[in-house]
Amino acid sequence: MADTQEIAIAQAQAPFDDHNCDIILRSANDVDFHVFKLILSLMSPVFKDMFELLQSESQSDVSSVPVITVTESSTTLESLLLLCYPATTPTFDSLDDAKVVMKAASKYDMQAALSRAGDLAMAQFLPNHFLELYALSSATRTLETKDLGRPSNMFNGMRDITALDHHRRLEYHYKCGIAAQSVGSSLS
Repeated sequence: MADTQEIAIAQAQAPFDDHNCDIILRSANDVDFHVFKLILSLMSPVFKDMFELLQSESQSDVSSVPVITVTESSTTLESLLLLCYPATTPTFDSLDDAKVVMKAASKYDMQAALSRAGDLAMAQFLPNHFLELYALSSATRTLETKDLGRPSNMFNGMRDITALDHHRRLEYHYKCGIAAQSVGSSLS
């Protein structure tokens, strides 16, 4: 006799609890997000292609709302979707949370969400996490070095950047030193 346990599916909070939705995204930890194809299609060519594929495969069963299971956790998916929906803005509990959301935005080719997440991460974490933000911007190509402020050598995220990115950081650091030296010389 096989033991069949049903998995408890939770519902996401507003604005992702609208049962008039036309697609459901299910997170890796079984939380359903009731969303609209139009919004996701406008934000992501990956979702647009996915929805077109779904539509061509399921012409016969039009009565039920399709469910797409994604690999992201509900926390990550909620933040990612909040970046896509108008008039909503997520906050990140940590830089690691921002990093996971930005990687998900990159995975789904959501350039506007990626840019918005980068701006939010800079606003929240820039003073204390310069180099971690540099590594994140190098990985996602979202921020410019000049936007990150003064360089520092205290850094735990070297594994997240390439040698070329590290070289660019060192060049930037060197140029900042030259600029500071010339300002100091002009004042004396």
